[in-house]
Amino acid sequence: MQCKGGNMIYEDYRPHKFSDVIGQDNVIPVLLAQSRKDRFSHSYLFFGQSGTGKTTTARIVAMAMNCQHTVNGEPCGECSDCKAIAKGKHWDIIEIDGGRFGTVKNIRDLCYRAHYAPIGKHKVYIIDEAQQLSSESWGGLLKLLEETPKHLSIILCTTDNLRSDKIPETVISRCELYPFVSLKNESMVEKLRFIAGVEQVSLNDDWLNWVVSFSGGNERTAECELGKRLCLEK
Repeated sequence: MQCKGGNMIYEDYRPHKFSDVIGQDNVIPVLLAQSRKDRFSHSYLFFGQSGTGKTTTARIVAMAMNCQHTVNGEPCGECSDCKAIAKGKHWDIIEIDGGRFGTVKNIRDLCYRAHYAPIGKHKVYIIDEAQQLSSESWGGLLKLLEETPKHLSIILCTTDNLRSDKIPETVISRCELYPFVSLKNESMVEKLRFIAGVEQVSLNDDWLNWVVSFSGGNERTAECELGKRLCLEK
């Protein structure tokens, strides 16, 4: 049995349906309802601490927007669009890291490409670590938020609490806001136990509780620690 590292475990068990996202009961039902009605917003702002599912949820929203056969609002996970998005290789879904690729030039390029029609159903821009965009970059993105083409949705993900000036108020006011809360210990333990079961490794409660406490509500950190433990056990 091949050992999987922490990052691989996290990616292998990343949710691809709304119902698989843990601990965000104030967010997921609203997004699922939008999917059921096929009435999505043109701009979202997901904010909260790292590892609580913001980028994962953004990808699920993008999947729901483009899925060929949604089931009660959930992406099917089997069509070509769902599979391409899950692999990060969909032609209409553009995901950038605001810290690494959020320069004025990058944002201008996104704005230019935004007006081209999607090859599939809907074009989606996911901007992770949005708080790291420069003021000049925000200026370019604001124009796009003010005049967003109907075939485009923009999802901003940030660890900022929105009380600083890292994200302009003019941007915040043009987005639907979704706060992602710290995950509860019980939910995290349950998921870690599920992953360990699938990987056919038995772990005691003391270790699981320690990992959850150590991770401080960050599921990504917890699953990376689990991945390292699984390598020792196999």
